[in-house]
Amino acid sequence: MTDIIELIITVICLWLLFKLIGFISKRVFLLIKLLGLCKYCKAHFSLQSFFLRPMWLCPEGADIKLEILDTVYHIRLYSGGGIGNSVHFANEEYSAVYMKVKGASRSVRAATANTLALSAGLNIFAKVYYHKPLKATEEKGKRVVRILLLNPAPAALSYVTEEKNSIRIAFTGDEMYGMKVFTASTFVTYAEREYREELRRREAAKTSATYYFEDFSYF
Repeated sequence: MTDIIELIITVICLWLLFKLIGFISKRVFLLIKLLGLCKYCKAHFSLQSFFLRPMWLCPEGADIKLEILDTVYHIRLYSGGGIGNSVHFANEEYSAVYMKVKGASRSVRAATANTLALSAGLNIFAKVYYHKPLKATEEKGKRVVRILLLNPAPAALSYVTEEKNSIRIAFTGDEMYGMKVFTASTFVTYAEREYREELRRREAAKTSATYYFEDFSYF
């Protein structure tokens, strides 16, 4: 009997260690991606909280600030637990990570099924979290974009609309409670695209100003 108990404890400890290693590795890879983005965009990067903070120690502000040209990204990190999980937001302050949902596959295409299962109360092993809403702080002369960065990313993300009359599925790039939802890779792609677009606008404005000056040079 003692051997069985020891075996169960060992298995649980190994499982927890595996989850912890997976979480840390995901956050380290995220940091590498963000530093690569900073190098590409010549951005300013600053950590506002502990990079490996647990979910229940959610700050009022951003976890990360990323300044690229005239845009400042206020990034809130959220651990979705990995591809086998689903996440549901009841509102800006309460969310739950469902470790297993009856009848729902791991595919993102089954996100609707996940949501129906959640709303029907068929979930098991749910972790409920309270988190302070990410403040819409202003940056002088800058455009502020609030980001909810899922890392590790879940299989599906659903949320109750602000009108509280329906449940919707959020995909990468969608807006939820004033925040744009991204995974690590999709956020880097989005930020790079926004950076190139801002450079293009600056170049177009410079060209337009030069043309205007030359066109009236006879005055």
